[in-house]
Amino acid sequence: MGLLKKTCFNLLAATSIILSPVLWSEVTLAQGIVNPSPSQSNEAVSPDSSISGVFDTSGGAVDPNSVKILVNGKDVTRSSTITRNFFSYRPTQALPAGDNRVQVEYKNTNGQQWTVGWNFQVQQPQVALEITSVTHNATNNALGAGSTFLTTINGTPGARAKVMVLDGATVRELTAQEVSRGVYVASLNLGSTDRINDGVVVGRLERGDKTVYGAASQAVVFNPSARVTQVSQVETTSTQNTQTSSNIITATPTIPLRPEFTSHKDGDQIATAGFTLIGKTQPNARVRVLVEQTASNSNFLGALATEVINSQQLLETTVNADNNGRFTVNVPQPRLLDSGIKYSVTATADKDGRSDTTTLNLTQR
Repeated sequence: MGLLKKTCFNLLAATSIILSPVLWSEVTLAQGIVNPSPSQSNEAVSPDSSISGVFDTSGGAVDPNSVKILVNGKDVTRSSTITRNFFSYRPTQALPAGDNRVQVEYKNTNGQQWTVGWNFQVQQPQVALEITSVTHNATNNALGAGSTFLTTINGTPGARAKVMVLDGATVRELTAQEVSRGVYVASLNLGSTDRINDGVVVGRLERGDKTVYGAASQAVVFNPSARVTQVSQVETTSTQNTQTSSNIITATPTIPLRPEFTSHKDGDQIATAGFTLIGKTQPNARVRVLVEQTASNSNFLGALATEVINSQQLLETTVNADNNGRFTVNVPQPRLLDSGIKYSVTATADKDGRSDTTTLNLTQR
């Protein structure tokens, strides 16, 4: 019997499953968990993995009513499936990334109390890596020597980006810079030897061990004898060039999120009954516009006190900017239209969890 006990303990030590008997006698065989899942291997599992194991009953049958299961110290027994032969638990919430621990406590029919525990790894959540579009400035005409070729990749922010221009067996790689969140730009000044017929432009994003590709929908043509086409402002990590030509394609600048009114400027006077605000922000941003009116006439309380008392909300609305970032808001006339009424306009743009605000002050003529 001593030899059998020693053999069992050696087997359990080899599998790295920790068993702590509360009671041991000469007639007791070691017990444990067979095929624990997730296992103790170095391979990380997904956060929604189920936890299970098969009871080794060589030392006696397991009393299912005595089984207690803890995951990271939390008792999950009531949410588990338990029989005389096995147990399983499916987490109701994602398991935390990194090291996780399972502990199973139970008694067998011989009255011995056992505790089995092991650790496993859960992988870090991965954010999807994707490219939503690849565009370039050679969609209509061939680019000639002296032109600036510009490519833009839109996709997941925080990645390493490259642009590849393919022409048959020839591949030219350009490093792209993230100029704003999820927007990557690469540029190339063309020389007299740059010639491509129906080239393919491919964008590549890389982060960690993931890489994705996306191709522009239109081919690119470089012809040294074609007219010069240059972007007006092309920024790289080290230089900024400003060039002009008779045929200019202007690179789209990074549009700030903060709303900008193009129909009015601060301090303008309104000569109409009601007015229309036109502004711009980042494409597809949501813009909340609040307009308050304040009467300027005075009474016995004094002008300042009157303005505070008569200040009231005239309009509150939320609009969506279009694909070009343009938005329009129609402001109604006050119920009592009078010269000298002051309008305080507050516009807040929200996009991708960010927001920015601008204000505008107008006066009724």
